[in-house]
Amino acid sequence: MSTKFFNNTIGNTLFNKFKGIADGMSNFHSFLAVVGYFRSSGYFKLRKELANVQDIKILVGINIDSIFRKHNQALLMLDGDDEAREIYTKYFIQDVKDAQYSPDVEDGILQLCDDIVSGKLQMRIHKSRNLHAKFYLCLPQNFSPNTDGWVLMGSSNISDSGLGITQPPRYELNVAMKDYDDVAYCKNEFETLWNEGVAITAEDIERIRKKTHLENLPTPYEIFMKILIDAFGNQVEDDFALDLPKGYMQLKYQKDAVIQGFQMLKEYNGFFLADVVGTGKTIVAAMIVKRFVEENGKNTKILVIYPPAVKENWRDTFKDFSLTKYTQFVTNGSLNKIIAGSDNYDDPEIFDLVIVDEAHNFRTDTSGRYDDLQRICKAPRINEGLIEGIQKKVILLSATPLNNRPEDFRNLILLFQNARKPTLDGITNITTLFQPWIKQYNDLMRKRGKTDNSEITAAADKIYEEMRTKVLDKILVRRTRKNLWNNDDYKADLKLQNIHFPNVEQPNECIYQLDEELSELFYDTITILTDTPDEDNPSGVGLHFARYRAIEYIIGEKASKYRNAVQFARVFSGIFRVHMVKRLESSFYAFKKSLHTFLRITNDMIKMWDEDNILIAPDIDVKGMLANDVEIDVIIEKALNHGYDKEDILFTQEDFNPEYIKKLREDVEKLERLTALWDKVEKDPKYDKFKGLLETELMSPTKVINDKEVELNKEGKLVIFSESVDTINYLGDRLKNELHWTDILVVSASNRKTVLNSIRANFDANYSGEKENQFNIIISSDVLAEGVNLHRSNIIVNYDSPWNATRLMQRIGRVNRIGSTSDHIYNYMFYPSKDGDKQIQLYTNALIKLQGFHSALGEDAQVYSREEMLREFQLFDDKVRDNVDKQLELLREIRELYAKNKELYNKIKTLPYKSRTVRLPKHRPHDVAPLSTIVYITTGQRSQFYRITGNEAPMQIEFLQAAEWLRAKQDEPTGNMEAVKDAHYKHVRKALAAYEQATSVVETTEISIAEKKKDKNAITALAFLREMKRMFDSDDIYAKIQVIEEYVNEGIFSNLTLSLNRLSRELNKQKKTVQLATLKPILSMRLEGLYDHYYISEERKEIESLYQQSEIITSETFE
Repeated sequence: MSTKFFNNTIGNTLFNKFKGIADGMSNFHSFLAVVGYFRSSGYFKLRKELANVQDIKILVGINIDSIFRKHNQALLMLDGDDEAREIYTKYFIQDVKDAQYSPDVEDGILQLCDDIVSGKLQMRIHKSRNLHAKFYLCLPQNFSPNTDGWVLMGSSNISDSGLGITQPPRYELNVAMKDYDDVAYCKNEFETLWNEGVAITAEDIERIRKKTHLENLPTPYEIFMKILIDAFGNQVEDDFALDLPKGYMQLKYQKDAVIQGFQMLKEYNGFFLADVVGTGKTIVAAMIVKRFVEENGKNTKILVIYPPAVKENWRDTFKDFSLTKYTQFVTNGSLNKIIAGSDNYDDPEIFDLVIVDEAHNFRTDTSGRYDDLQRICKAPRINEGLIEGIQKKVILLSATPLNNRPEDFRNLILLFQNARKPTLDGITNITTLFQPWIKQYNDLMRKRGKTDNSEITAAADKIYEEMRTKVLDKILVRRTRKNLWNNDDYKADLKLQNIHFPNVEQPNECIYQLDEELSELFYDTITILTDTPDEDNPSGVGLHFARYRAIEYIIGEKASKYRNAVQFARVFSGIFRVHMVKRLESSFYAFKKSLHTFLRITNDMIKMWDEDNILIAPDIDVKGMLANDVEIDVIIEKALNHGYDKEDILFTQEDFNPEYIKKLREDVEKLERLTALWDKVEKDPKYDKFKGLLETELMSPTKVINDKEVELNKEGKLVIFSESVDTINYLGDRLKNELHWTDILVVSASNRKTVLNSIRANFDANYSGEKENQFNIIISSDVLAEGVNLHRSNIIVNYDSPWNATRLMQRIGRVNRIGSTSDHIYNYMFYPSKDGDKQIQLYTNALIKLQGFHSALGEDAQVYSREEMLREFQLFDDKVRDNVDKQLELLREIRELYAKNKELYNKIKTLPYKSRTVRLPKHRPHDVAPLSTIVYITTGQRSQFYRITGNEAPMQIEFLQAAEWLRAKQDEPTGNMEAVKDAHYKHVRKALAAYEQATSVVETTEISIAEKKKDKNAITALAFLREMKRMFDSDDIYAKIQVIEEYVNEGIFSNLTLSLNRLSRELNKQKKTVQLATLKPILSMRLEGLYDHYYISEERKEIESLYQQSEIITSETFE
């Protein structure tokens, strides 16, 4: 059946119809077109068929609805011809930018320009917003009722897809008519519209062509500067003037941190502000917030999350900067108030910017606090601000963001990035990127005690150096003191304001000796604490730690309530074992107290056994109440009031393996013997060593080193830290009683608030009030390791080694701060004993973790051991300099151009997309092969450099490497494109294909086997959700499962994936004994709960828009 309609199926496309008319019409004289929009690529394809057509006229409506929306929607016409031409100019430039990168396409675009200039093609644009028609007239010279003539109309524009020349063709519906009346009517309509159009002249085309990459080749220098301008963005021109409140110093390094951090905030939705301790991160954060408020508008809402210890500092600083009215403050333990919108807190969606101080406290992605924070950060913004986008901005403050493992950084990054759809340049999946580093680190930790420490530190250095170059450089602002002092601008600024940084000396090792009797007891104690008998160590003579392993020995029906009981019990008892060894290392006094406590609670467990009333309630302080002689019945009643069922918490002897009571009694026997022996010990060699140092050295104004007298403690102030509150109380009491010193202040969580003003007056060099000397020695737990200045002192004593190694850096940071008056910082370390460290690896743990920190972030000085490799010392060598320093150098270079030659700077800044150049052989770097190309590609949110050599696959390269290879002098001439044309186009297309493959959203069914292994948690969760969709294919829950699936696909919430996998394991276990029909309502309820817990606004189109068309910024081929 013959029909006038056609739909762009293969062989029946608009292009086929044009070709047929051109071939069959004997006198094809005029081609007249009205289109909604026009693609030069489409014209290029038609050009051959129109070669002999004398009269070609195209009227373009240019799809200007968006233009009218930006003006007054009531307008029906643009203001005038000039505005119409300007719109078309932008339209044409965008068309050239979007066109395929090939010589044929570009030649076609140039042919279009030549046709307009020569007059072969006439083009006009229509100013009306109501022009949506698309029709094409093919006419003979003297069109009449007696001649041929065609009109084609429908949905197709002049573009590849509209003509049907894409593969497969896009569906369009068009109609072809040749009845004279139909054709004549459309001809008259065309002439009317044509007469209303604005002509595109030869002068317009020449002007437009100069704004595209097709006109001229920039010089290599211009391409080099172009990538710098693009990389540093507003930092180049940004010399913002922010009036600082009275009493705040103008510091250029802080100002530059604001510029850099603000750009990262807008580009990646978050960043780490990780300047070393004492350089003013709170002030920098306040300056960034001030800028954010000014740019986003008066409705901006800020949320500041901080530890209680620094509450006053944040509130005072924001008050000084007039930011309080925009801000709500919450402690890091009260995030549930934000989630619930309670206690007068706004809902999470209200906030535009979230600041998290001491962000390392949220490093564990399995914790409830982390889940709360991630939900707050990922909740979309609902207030309209001037800064576009629904995603919150997040600033993470921490001088020690790497607390222990590579996972620390990964988890913190996922507070503002999605694991499986990140927007970081060159990164397609954060989970799979970190997986090898995590494995290498875990392998390294297993080698502790078996491998030389120098090998371990070198291996850690390699892991974190790679992490820094691939990830952290993009999202982290960090200046060490050496960074600041090695930068001439910063150094001059610091000198002008009389600011200097003291030198942190190498750690002083404090060694104390045990006599033979005490040494034997110490060794025997270590053995009893660590030589636990079990399947792997049947001959062990140590404690069972049975008090902490009760659930491991539950039998019968009640055992089913405790999943992984054996593993949990062993981990829990292992933690307590480490705790006991650390208490022994901290002080004999603290250990004795813990020993008595351990004996008491084990006896209490035996007492409950003997009464056949054994209570296990995790949220009830059973041990504490028993210690206070509370009757067991009263404790049970309290537990029941707490929401427990009696059968869930109350056990009898029959519920346990008989081995359990046996192990409890064996533990009591050993603990009684140990307690009796230690109660007789009155000696304390560690204290004696410390007291001797205190009397002879620590409080002395000078010290002799290598026969030279040097300054030691000119202020007469001293800070001592210990993890144990019992230890600090013990030290304070003994020193006061024995030395009769009254200037000792003992600080713990119990009295910190009440003595805070005294701490500031006596130890804070920046204290604005009257300084005091009532207290000269502070003995503190780690409650003062954060949030206070103690820098009237320049000596710190670590009386024990914290399990969290970066706590050492925070301790030193209390005295190593801006405003320090001493030239030297001294760090005295009491290391763990070799016997104790052999069991808990505290020394090696600290060494590995601190080495990782130095390698990833850099640090000024050794913190714990002289075995630490300080990357800064190497990276600031004249030949090898760290990335921060290199980037600052490049920023200075482009700023210098901006200052000295704004005309050239603006010319380079406005170079069009796809700008390219050629380097002559004599200017090719020695490590770049001939016929190599460097290509710079972006989607606007993610950018990547590639190097392609010959027929090799594209290789991703980092920005700094690309800048090194592209560096050129201003007078360097441009090479010959014709000499490298074939290689250039092939290389750029290969780079573009590699980029699009890397940034495409891969469906889970198409993920490679290697990728599945790396992202196993997500793959397992998605498989479970597919199973759930099959199970609930007709239920209301189906749509909610789809939403959950979307969240997992993007990697938005870490705990969601873990929760789904737990649910999957439970289902697999239950399916063996329970009918699926019985499980279905339970599963539905659990999935509903996850949906409600993690649901975020459906207005998430912005996220999809991040993955837009790839754009070539620049390319450069080397002859």
